[in-house]
Amino acid sequence: MIQPQLRWLLDSRIPAVSSKALDAVHANALPRTPGPVALREATSLDRVLVTDNQDFRGPWAFPLEHAGVVVFDHLPTDASAVERNLGNLAFRLHQFGMMESLAGMRFVVKVDRCLSHLLDDGTEHDLEPWKEVRLQEPAEAAQTQ
Repeated sequence: MIQPQLRWLLDSRIPAVSSKALDAVHANALPRTPGPVALREATSLDRVLVTDNQDFRGPWAFPLEHAGVVVFDHLPTDASAVERNLGNLAFRLHQFGMMESLAGMRFVVKVDRCLSHLLDDGTEHDLEPWKEVRLQEPAEAAQTQ
């Protein structure tokens, strides 16, 4: 079975991806470069907007229908970081059965660390909770208590 592939619009500050592994269009390749908040352009192209604009985080009820937004917590250093993190997000979304449509959804990518689904009230729901580091008391200390 062929997995559906997400279509991305990379904001002008995000490093361009030349690999064919992602269906990504960079804002600088468009005839008219959209501004840093390119949500309307992404929607018209039916692509998920990928940006580092932190204004997309927090409580948010945006009246415009959109194809989805991915916010990097900080600017990725290079194209391989963009590809790696968006590929991991796509994998997790497929794993959770969320690939049908990302319309109206927002996600936060903490580069190489964490993926979160961003709810309308601003709550970030971790998509990879097993990555949390949990310290356990040594067995001897637990027995003496």
